[in-house]
Parts: sequence; C-alpha cells; structure tokens
Amino acid sequence: MSRPSPALELKGRMLSITRLRVLDAAANAWPAQLAEFGQQMPQALKGMPVVIDSEVDVDLPALLNALRGVGMQPLAVSDGPLAEKARALGLAVISKDGAKTVAAATSKPQQTAPAPAVVAQHKPTRVVSDPVRSGQQIYAEGADLIVLATVSPGAEVIADGCIHIYGKLSGRAIAGAKGDETARVFCRKLDAELIAIAGIYTLAEQIKDGPYGQPAQAYLAGGRLMIEAHSQ
Repeated sequence: MSRPSPALELKGRMLSITRLRVLDAAANAWPAQLAEFGQQMPQALKGMPVVIDSEVDVDLPALLNALRGVGMQPLAVSDGPLAEKARALGLAVISKDGAKTVAAATSKPQQTAPAPAVVAQHKPTRVVSDPVRSGQQIYAEGADLIVLATVSPGAEVIADGCIHIYGKLSGRAIAGAKGDETARVFCRKLDAELIAIAGIYTLAEQIKDGPYGQPAQAYLAGGRLMIEAHSQ
C-alpha cells in the first residue's frame, strides 16, 4: 500500500520581525501615533510582523485592533504582564530574548537596540538619474542606491545597502532595509520626511532639529540613529 502524499511541509525561513515596545499604557495615546507612522512609512507598515513588548498591563485587544488598523500583523507578545491575555487570544508568548527583532516604540520616533539581522548579498550599485517624484518608490535590492537628482516629498527610496542622494532629500530614505546596520544615508540637502537604517528610524520633526537644509549623513551608532552635517 503506497503512503499518502504529505499534506504539510516545514521549511525554515528568516523573517524580519519588529519588536514594538509599549511606553504609554493609555489606549487613547496609540491611534494618533500609529496614524502618524502610517502616513510617514505606509509601505513599511503594511504587513509588518510585530512582537509586542510591554512592562505594563494594557488593553491588549484594543492595542491589537489599533495595530491591525494600520496594516501591522501582531504575532506574539513578550513574556510579562500581557502573557495571560495573549494566550487567551491565541497569541504566542515568547521570552524577551527569544525573538530576533528590531526595536520599535509607540512613543519615540527614534529607536534603540536593534537586533542582528540577515544582510542581503551585495549586487552592483543602482544609479537613478531622474528625479524621484511624489508617489514613486525606488528599491535597490541587495545593493547601494545612488540618486543623481532630487527625492521629492511623498517619494521613497529604499536600499539594502547605502543611499547617496546628490540633490535634495525631501521624501523618505530607508537604507539597510534587510538589516545592514553599517548602511548610511548621504544627501546634499536634508529636508526628509523619514530616514531609516536597519529598521531604526526618525521622523521629520526630529530631523529638522539636526542639519536641516545642509549636506548630511545618517548612520547607526550604539543602536541609535545619528544625523549630522557632512561635507560633500
């Protein structure tokens, strides 16, 4: 008698997961900031898998609804005050050191303590000669990205390596998209909506506190996203 064909198969896969740290237990504090995240980085949030990490007891169903409302996908919670609620809702509970995650918080746009991630195999640099206009997205998979013109508001440039912009950066720049913490962002004139490296990001309000309107570079140091003036 022949054996039936298998109905299930296990395959290993590296998945980039974001750790979302709850810093404010008040449910009315979440929607506004999640909406802001959604406006600043809509593509990044859509389908983003997250592990919820909280040291305080919160309304977990309300938090799950808020996260799903902006397209995020809660997978689990870290062991702690939310563990029993998570199990009752069918969510996994993992140890605080059990997930390979990138830190993300619900109250501070600039994040800390990224975990190691798989870095993509490097490919030849992608060079874009034309301006990147509002609504456009340019992605250099496994490579550095060079933009010889401007990046307009509402545009998004993404690279698994470094990003070099030889014009004004007014949109969003996401370097090290697959976890390369050595990636950097360089631009000739800084006016960005968002800059991110290896999942650590900062938004326009914080960017304008730095070298606004000047040549600048962004990089990670000690798990923090640094933006400083840079002579080109």
